[in-house]
Amino acid sequence: MKVLVLADHDRDLRIAHVMRSEPSVERVAFLGPPSSSVIERVETPAGFDLVVSPGPQAFAVAAEIGAAALSAAEIDVSPVPAVVGASLLGLGLAMAARLESQGTAVTRVAVARPGPNGSGPIKVGFPPPVGGLSGVELLELPVKVVEATAPPGWASVLVEGNGTRQAVVDDHLFLSTIALAAGIALVPPAGIVRVWDSPQIYLARAEAMGLVAAIRP
Repeated sequence: MKVLVLADHDRDLRIAHVMRSEPSVERVAFLGPPSSSVIERVETPAGFDLVVSPGPQAFAVAAEIGAAALSAAEIDVSPVPAVVGASLLGLGLAMAARLESQGTAVTRVAVARPGPNGSGPIKVGFPPPVGGLSGVELLELPVKVVEATAPPGWASVLVEGNGTRQAVVDDHLFLSTIALAAGIALVPPAGIVRVWDSPQIYLARAEAMGLVAAIRP
């Protein structure tokens, strides 16, 4: 598989570095302004099988060259076969779906990441060093989801249900990169595939890439 990463910032090159270690990937390059002495930089997107981006740009570029797309963005309509929702929120929903498939009734998913979101009325106890935060509930999702603002540099995903708490806490860029890159396990997609539609496959790849989820009482 030939993979093109759309890189607007140097941090996006992390995705390309992770993709290079995938057995199914024969070539990885990036398109965008950053520079790298390790990853190939191209001027045009032609000749790739998969286009990857944190945002929705992957869909239009993939449509231009007849490739599939992998994105952290969540959409309902795509011009090409696409794996979507490969984000921290998608990671949490996949963890919840896996627990549900194992017989655990999930009551809440919580996500903390740096940003200007501020606090809300709902309290969540994330593992340290993220700790206790106040967040807001997101609507129109398959389970109750709370989003909070983490301390700079950190991120956490917490899934609660039936007396069980499964949590991930790590560097924000690392977790975001793994959440997106692990979506390659679901390529080639048939239509639009959300990462939580196939949680076992997606999370197995994320764990192989370095994700560590701990069970907390």
